[in-house]
Amino acid sequence: MRPRFRDVGLTFGKLEPGEKNLLSDVDGVRVGHVTIVSNEPTIVRTGVTIVVPSEEIFEKPLSAACSVLNGFGKSIGLMQIEELGQIETPIVLTNTLSVGYAFQGIVELVKTKKKFRTLNPVVGECNDGFLNDILYPSVKPEHITEAYQKASEIFELGSVGAGTGMVSFGFKGGIGSASRRLKDGHVLGALVLANFGSFEDLTILGKRACEHVKSGVVKKSEGSIVIVLATDVPLDSRQLKRVARHSFLALGMLGSAGHHGSGDVCIAFSTKEGHVRDDRELFDELFRSAVESVYEAVCDALFCAETMDGFCGRVEAMPIDWLLNGGR
Repeated sequence: MRPRFRDVGLTFGKLEPGEKNLLSDVDGVRVGHVTIVSNEPTIVRTGVTIVVPSEEIFEKPLSAACSVLNGFGKSIGLMQIEELGQIETPIVLTNTLSVGYAFQGIVELVKTKKKFRTLNPVVGECNDGFLNDILYPSVKPEHITEAYQKASEIFELGSVGAGTGMVSFGFKGGIGSASRRLKDGHVLGALVLANFGSFEDLTILGKRACEHVKSGVVKKSEGSIVIVLATDVPLDSRQLKRVARHSFLALGMLGSAGHHGSGDVCIAFSTKEGHVRDDRELFDELFRSAVESVYEAVCDALFCAETMDGFCGRVEAMPIDWLLNGGR
């Protein structure tokens, strides 16, 4: 198992992380993965990741918002989040061409929890077509229920779940997560599905990877990222959108300028009802929490992901010695 960003003594930002430094530091939030790896009848490197905002999400919607930096994506459910400012299901992440299967999987899951005549499943996606035969329908609706049943406060990072086949900044990408504790004890957490970035741009803690790493890099077009933010600060949809917009600043700090073909989406929700007033000190801290937690979550995705052979070739795990001593 590869180390997380902080496991090797690296830190980023001014705020302290939560207890686990995960999205699930926000009380009630759980995450589950189903990883699908097979070589028959074709090369499959994909999966699903589910974010469960609360045990009561099926009966008690939560305030939510979404923000889109660049809309080259096929997500489902964002329009109704934009209109009503709520989510009423878990959030599922998967690969681009499995969005429909994930949608149906959420419907089947919710049928076991409540009666309904209509529903707004929320699905985010990134394209894992370099490592995964994305045309093969490997993700099934039942995988959503399986991921839900596996959801926990402690979950794996890197090449797992929806992150199984993802590539980021020319290295193996995937699932990352981090959190920040506010001065008043509240928490904001982030989870990312990192499949974005060009190697020539990657900059961590002021060091450019291309100046230190000379081999093992995949040249591929710019991809996408889905960001999920959770907080126990009682925020309404308008306030959550303000926080969500700031999450994209972390991508620029890591070197990405964004690309025509990237899908950069943030979905944010609050686990507490009501809303606070727009206090300058509080929102400055929330904005910083979003930037710091997303930045570190992307780093964790790169740190924890492991080298993988797949449909179109091999993608190596990002070496970490260039950050520690400039090696390689």
